[in-house]
Amino acid sequence: MAIAWQAPERRYRTYLQVRSLLTMLFFAVLIGIGYATGIYPQEVVPIWVAAVIWLAFTLFFSLFFAARRFQFTAWARSNEGMHLKRGALFRKIRAVPLNRIQHVEFKQSALERLFKIARLAMYTAGSGGADLTIPGLEPELAMQLKAELLTTIVSEPDEADATTHG
Repeated sequence: MAIAWQAPERRYRTYLQVRSLLTMLFFAVLIGIGYATGIYPQEVVPIWVAAVIWLAFTLFFSLFFAARRFQFTAWARSNEGMHLKRGALFRKIRAVPLNRIQHVEFKQSALERLFKIARLAMYTAGSGGADLTIPGLEPELAMQLKAELLTTIVSEPDEADATTHG
């Protein structure tokens, strides 16, 4: 069976880059507070050295790593289940069988709303969190997939009913 992989929306790449920049900005503020309050003395690492290191990490994570993460992320729906492959460093392909999905959630953070993208999270029995979350979807597509999955879930015969009536 060949899986027809679909890439996330292109805005997902920009979203990953902005999220990385915001994270690195948070670290810059922490470093700045550390230097300003004397918690981290400048004799150990001068502020300009910390700034150069911070800039190098920021450029790496925001430009290179986010782009690779986007490049290696894809999702698919087959007759058997929902699939997700991702991994900028370590590749992982996950699948959740349609007949095991019990709950589907549309998720969208404030930053995702800004970029007009959403996530679709699928849960199976006995899991503590989402078993599969597909990022970078158009909100309309995410809602459509959610409705289709819920229709599939409802129309699946219950295993307990099949053993009692069969």
